[in-house]
Formats: sequence, C-alpha cells, structure tokens
Amino acid sequence: MGYNGLMEKTLRIAVLIDAENISNKYIKLILDEVTAFGTPTYKRVYGNFTNSSVNAWQEELRAYALTPVFQFNYTKGKNASDSAIIIDAMDILYSGQVDGFCLVTSDSDFTKLALRLREAGMLVIGMGEQKTPGSLVSACETFKFLDLLYNSNGEDSEEDNPSEEASSKERANRKKATPSKKQIRREIKSIIDAKGDEEGWTDLSVIGNLLSQRVPGFDPRNYRFNKLGKMIESYNDFEMKKLVNEKNELIQFYFRVKEDPSQKKRTSVEILTSD
Repeated sequence: MGYNGLMEKTLRIAVLIDAENISNKYIKLILDEVTAFGTPTYKRVYGNFTNSSVNAWQEELRAYALTPVFQFNYTKGKNASDSAIIIDAMDILYSGQVDGFCLVTSDSDFTKLALRLREAGMLVIGMGEQKTPGSLVSACETFKFLDLLYNSNGEDSEEDNPSEEASSKERANRKKATPSKKQIRREIKSIIDAKGDEEGWTDLSVIGNLLSQRVPGFDPRNYRFNKLGKMIESYNDFEMKKLVNEKNELIQFYFRVKEDPSQKKRTSVEILTSD
C-alpha cells in the first residue's frame, strides 16, 4: 500500500525509542515525522536512566508526555532495553490497538522485529542515524535518518560538529546509508520508463511511492530538497507538466524523460475542462 493510501485515515502508531542508542535532541523531529503518518498512541522511552546519556531524556519525558521504561543492565556491555522493546512490541501487536510501529534506534538487533511486524501487516517506520546498518533500513517500510533531517532543518550546533577523524567516518557512513543523487536519478528514470503513459508522462505520486520502495530510507530532504518534485526538477534529464483545473488550481504534477537531453528544461500547463 502506498503512502497516499495510508494517510487517508488516521493510523495509530506505537513509538518505541531506544534511549541508549538515540539522542534526546531528536525528540521533536521524531514526533513530527510520526504525525505525518498518524497519531502516536504509545510513546515509550527505554533505557537505564542511571546512565547520563539516558538520564538526559528526563526533560523530554515531561515536555512530550513520554512513558519511561527503566531497564537495568545486569551485564556490563549488554543492553537490556533491546529485549524490553521486543517484548513490548509483540504485546502491543497482539493487543490489536495499533496500525503501525515506529522503531527509533540505529541498532541492527531490531531487524528481525521489524520484519516480524511487517509480516503481521503493520506499517513499520524506522528512525535512526546514518550509522544504522542497511539490514534494519531495508526491513522497515520507510526509514528516516534523523541526523540528516536534523541538520537539514538548520538545527546543528557546535556539539554536532565532529572532529576531522569523526567527520571522515560520518561521511563514509552517509555514503553507505544514502545513495548518491546520480543513483537516485537512475532510479527515477527507470520508474518513468516503466510506468509512463504513451507520451512518457508519469504521476509524481507514483514516482514517490515506487522510489521509496526501491530505495529504503529515501527522503528528498536527505539531499536538501523539501519536496520530491523539486529534486526531480534539479536534474536536466526530465521535464515537468502541471495539471490544473479551470480555476487554475493545481491538480497534479507529471514528469517524463526529455527526448533531447541537450534541450533546456521546460514546464507545460494542461487545463482540465468539465467537458
């Protein structure tokens, strides 16, 4: 089911946050992203709150009405929160009270959980940083890279500026996590070739749905574009058509591959009449 169909009704989403793996600075972004899909009915934060990094979540617990789930790590180096999240997720699944889950973690240990929830027909939204292994990204129906979105919103600060060594590692992780613009362009062209009408035009919503399925974790904001249409326009390979009604109200966007790649980008407007 595509995202447009999913959003026709208000979905109930269980948000389960691994506080030992995710910074509290992302909380508003997390909840904002979830509300694009539905209503967060469960908002649980898991971790050993005796740890300083997890304890930093305390202010957010009050501000965003989050439910803390304290997990003491009985063995050094082992994260007891993983098991708690998995158990709670299955309990919530069998309760029948939600339509989907948002797993907020960069830990590949949740890959099997994401797959199991999808097998049960649940929408599974993943959120984590670029260091998230590809297995977890692919296991989710859609995945949001929090650090990319956070920085694209201009919310990076001095503490977010890594050392040269860390920055190099971050770039390597980003390369693995997000395909290049050139790769995305190839995917878009392939989709248009496969789904275009007799004149080659393809509905933007069709492109968006198939692109998110082909490229796990795809989001135009990862490439500094707030809309997919603007990202496609940035390439010189495609031309755009706007479908409007008699009142000049926008109905839909369509794109096709330019017949002559050397020609300048152009936009045409088609008027819908009541005939």
